[in-house]
Amino acid sequence: MIGLVRKELYGLNSLYKKQLPLVAALYAVLVLATGQDFFLYFGVWMMLFYSISGLTLDDSCGWGRYAKTLPVTSAQVVGAKFLASLVYMAIALVYGSVLGVLHRLVNSSGTGGYGELFGGLAAVSLVAMVMTFALYPFAFKYGVEKARNGLLVVWAVLFGGFFLLGDRLNELLSLETVLASLERSPLLWLAGAVALSLVLICICFAASCRIYSKKEF
Repeated sequence: MIGLVRKELYGLNSLYKKQLPLVAALYAVLVLATGQDFFLYFGVWMMLFYSISGLTLDDSCGWGRYAKTLPVTSAQVVGAKFLASLVYMAIALVYGSVLGVLHRLVNSSGTGGYGELFGGLAAVSLVAMVMTFALYPFAFKYGVEKARNGLLVVWAVLFGGFFLLGDRLNELLSLETVLASLERSPLLWLAGAVALSLVLICICFAASCRIYSKKEF
């Protein structure tokens, strides 16, 4: 299993070893210059989005056919990809935390507190993790590019619908009541969000294993 995870990380490193340092340097300049934590949050989502590219590399070199000859199960192959995504997310979290703290030490004016920084990183990580793992079944079935394009279409429809029907949705969902409840019981909402995320991740993992086990290379 460890060998499979290392294989995933080596492959991703071959794809992004030049790009990621440049992006990291650019985000550092943007955060320090603008004082916006958005770039730290976006970095987490970006790293998770990058991590799924290992599937593209597998398809290009015929890894799937070779993996079928190895004494490993479909769950181990899929699990290695999920773990590699978590490693990439952890790298982004460490980078975002260090840079966010450094920015607050250098320039405390116009920046949020540490609770806002770490809370934002945790929330974005949870959402981005579920989004990425939800992509895996579709990526195994239809390919990475189609899965990514499908996700972008879904988000475009959701944001477009929210923009056009914002007032109506506010009436139907009572968003003000929801926000008030969130402020009163943040830990309860956090526990619920984590539990729901874990359930969704397990479903995505099971679906990915099923699709991969039946995939013909």
